[in-house]
Amino acid sequence: MSTTSVKTKIPAGLSTQQVIATLHNHELMIKALCPALVSHKLESGDPSTEAVYSVTDKKPIGQTTYKLTLTNVTDGVNSLVNAKPPVGTLTIAGKWRIEGDMLTEDVDIDGNFMMKKMAKGNVDSTHPKQHELLLQEAQKA
Repeated sequence: MSTTSVKTKIPAGLSTQQVIATLHNHELMIKALCPALVSHKLESGDPSTEAVYSVTDKKPIGQTTYKLTLTNVTDGVNSLVNAKPPVGTLTIAGKWRIEGDMLTEDVDIDGNFMMKKMAKGNVDSTHPKQHELLLQEAQKA
């Protein structure tokens, strides 16, 4: 399993409650986590607590559809991606939390060597922007 963390400073004047409310908003989370979003559909659950979505994204080689589970917890949200790329499976589990004045995302990636390496590179390069988008949405609340 490969792990990585992404941390972003929460802007002054933005409350913990505003950030957590944004993390608990599954529509905003999906739009932030999936910048190449084609579509998404609620598969099961309750978006106010825990829900499973079918998400379709654009990729360089076409479109891919995977399951995304979002679970609201008191101090943030847990995300779980279950994907079936052309070679094997890929699981990306994230824990989004407020730690002091930081939005912290701890990510565990599981899959074959190639998929883990590619997914980790993607998380390291794209997730800081996702944090910024979520914090911008929190400021609007």
